[in-house]
Formats: sequence, C-alpha cells, structure tokens
Amino acid sequence: MADGLINCKKCGTLFFKTSGREVCEECFKKELDVIDNIRNFINKSGKEKCSIEEIASGLALPPSEIEDLITRGRLFAVLPKISVKCRFCGIELEDDEKSGFTCKKCVLRFSPKVNELEKKGLNVKKYEEEARTLTRRLRGGINTVNNESRYGFIQNYDL
Repeated sequence: MADGLINCKKCGTLFFKTSGREVCEECFKKELDVIDNIRNFINKSGKEKCSIEEIASGLALPPSEIEDLITRGRLFAVLPKISVKCRFCGIELEDDEKSGFTCKKCVLRFSPKVNELEKKGLNVKKYEEEARTLTRRLRGGINTVNNESRYGFIQNYDL
C-alpha cells in the first residue's frame, strides 16, 4: 500500500501515511521517547551489560516492547550493552545473533535438516562444523562458482 489513510499499528488511530512508518506521529514520538529512556538507563547504569528484564523493570516497560525495538534495529547504538539470552536454552547471545533471539546451536538443533540427519543416523557434529564454516565464510565474504568474491546474503540456504 502506498500513501493513503491507514490505521496506526499501535493505537489504531486513522492517519495519512506519507512515509514508510505504520504508526501515527504521536506513537512515533512516544517510541522515540522510549528509545531515549532506554539509552539513558543503560548509560547511567554503569554496568557493562544490562539484561532486557533489568531495563523493562527499571523503566516499567514490557520486555516484548524492548525485544521489538531490538528486532527492528531501533536500539542499534546500545545493542552491545544489552544482554540478550536465547529463548530456548538461555545462554547469552553474541552480538551478531541478537536480532533473532536464538543462538546458533538452537538454530541447528531445531533445523529440519539436522532432524533428518539424526533420524538417518548421520554425523550431526560434522553438520555443525559445516554450519560454523558457512558462518565464517559469510562474515568474510563467500566465493561463487566463478571464484568471484561476493558479500551479503546467500541464495541457497541448504547446508
């Protein structure tokens, strides 16, 4: 949908959409205030890292709102100072995993490809090593069939 009248995703108010935002101007300003409050809270805490739960209780916000801001990249500047845990196993995530809220081991564990391999009795350790190699290649760029270096997303997700 291009420009036109839409309902705000947060409050439901009807407004004229003139930008890529799907929230009204008032909700957008409130979101900016929340982001500023989170940044100030983290910077004033004096801790190396603050958990989402600490931020939520300190600012009386629901944790889901903070997670949503992280997912949408709105807290990018302070993301290294936020401790994010995997939703499945609870370990602290590395900086490159924080937007997904799932660690690499759990992604592999719940991947349908790994389940197929385990059912067939194949070596899952080798599969995990291949996934680590792929991650390293993605960080440093990958070589295509023609030995051209290419950075960014890959087309084929089969490991």
